[in-house]
Amino acid sequence: MIEEIVIVLIAMTPLAGIRAAIPVAVMGYEMTIPAAYFLSVLGEFIPVFIILAFLGVVSQWLSHNFSFMRRFFDFLFEKTRRDYNGRVHKYGIFALFLFTGIPLPFSGAWTASLVVFLFGLPYWKSVFAIFCGILLAGINILIIMEMGIAVEKYHGPLAIAGFVALVSLIYFLYYRRNNNKKMPGSENSTTWRL
Repeated sequence: MIEEIVIVLIAMTPLAGIRAAIPVAVMGYEMTIPAAYFLSVLGEFIPVFIILAFLGVVSQWLSHNFSFMRRFFDFLFEKTRRDYNGRVHKYGIFALFLFTGIPLPFSGAWTASLVVFLFGLPYWKSVFAIFCGILLAGINILIIMEMGIAVEKYHGPLAIAGFVALVSLIYFLYYRRNNNKKMPGSENSTTWRL
C-alpha cells in the first residue's frame, strides 16, 4: 500500500510527474504496467482540480489584501494575454491536449492548468483535454521506457548514453544556429559559432 501512495505522490509533483512515476513504479517497485499506469495517471490528474479550484480564489484574495500582489497579477495577466492570447485561442483545447500529452520538461498537467487559469479557457473542456493528454503522456512514457529497456538489454548502457549524447548535440547545434539568426549584425544566418 505504501508503494502505491508513493507513486501517486510522485505523479502529483510538478517537476517529476508521470514522467518519473511510471518508471519508478515499473522498475523500482516492480508493479505491473496497468497498475503503474493507473496510479500515475491518477496522481497526475489530482492537481488539476486543486489548481483550477483554488488558484483563482487565492489570487483574488492576495490581490485584494496585498497591493504588490495586485500589481503582480495585473502585470502577469496583461502581459501573458497580450503576448499569447491569439495563439492560445486559435489552437485552444487541442493545444492543451498536445501540451500535456508530450512528456517534455515543464509540460504537463500543472502547466496546462496554469494556462487554463491565465487565459480563462472553458473549464470542463479544458479538464477533459488535460485528462486525455495525461493518458497520452502515460502511453508515451511507457513506450519510451520499454524502448530504453530493450536497447539496454541488447546493446548495453553505452548505447543509451550515446543516443542521449547525440540528441543533446543535435539540440545544442540547432539551438545555437537559431540563436545566430536572431543576432543583430549577423548577415550569414548559417554561421555556426561554438
